[in-house]
Amino acid sequence: MKHVAIYLTNTDNSEFAARHPSDAEKVMDGLNAVGADFRYTILDVTKGAFPADPLAFDAVILTGSPAYVDDGDAWIARLLDDIRKIEAARVPLVGLCFGHQAIVAALGGEVRRKGAWIFGAAALSVTATRRWMGDAPAAIRLYAANSAQAVRLPDAMELLGTSPDCPVAMACLGEHVFTTQFHPEMSDDFIAALVAEYRDYLGPEVANRAGDSLKGGADSALFMAWVRDFIAMERG
Repeated sequence: MKHVAIYLTNTDNSEFAARHPSDAEKVMDGLNAVGADFRYTILDVTKGAFPADPLAFDAVILTGSPAYVDDGDAWIARLLDDIRKIEAARVPLVGLCFGHQAIVAALGGEVRRKGAWIFGAAALSVTATRRWMGDAPAAIRLYAANSAQAVRLPDAMELLGTSPDCPVAMACLGEHVFTTQFHPEMSDDFIAALVAEYRDYLGPEVANRAGDSLKGGADSALFMAWVRDFIAMERG
């Protein structure tokens, strides 16, 4: 059984966050729903709970967060250092939203605060596939909640998917790094609750557009199946 570390990077300590599963729990729920047979260790790295050895696991998943990779916090600096160690050792590494940005930043790419939010369900065009993606469709929908994004990949990373408001939406590095700017771990109910919670902050135009976008659902299960197969597949 694969032992997967989930680096919990979410810094939201609000009452809203407390009423819902943590991002690490969302990831586990999403993987379990597609039949993944993994053992998990959750590490709240925002509180300094880093592993003594970041290479002690069969795979590592980095969650999303309202934090920015350029915030300058000590835990972010250590996270970027762990990412570089994990990547160098070719341990399978998955990044979701903030996790995607952290991997890009750690490996020499560029992340920018965009100001405008991408919120709700976003269309993603699949521009290239890898073997863990199987017979992937040409386009998928994933839930999104971000105001920063990777704008330039590190030299070795390859683009796998793009979105109108997020050109660097999905990427990989060899067969050991797989990332997306979006949130495949978010359930339909959670993203609806998140849009409602952020309505006043986002303003009516963005909130209404986000709410309308949810009517088509998302291909979250498909993406989590890709994550399952990415972690589980045999490597040379």
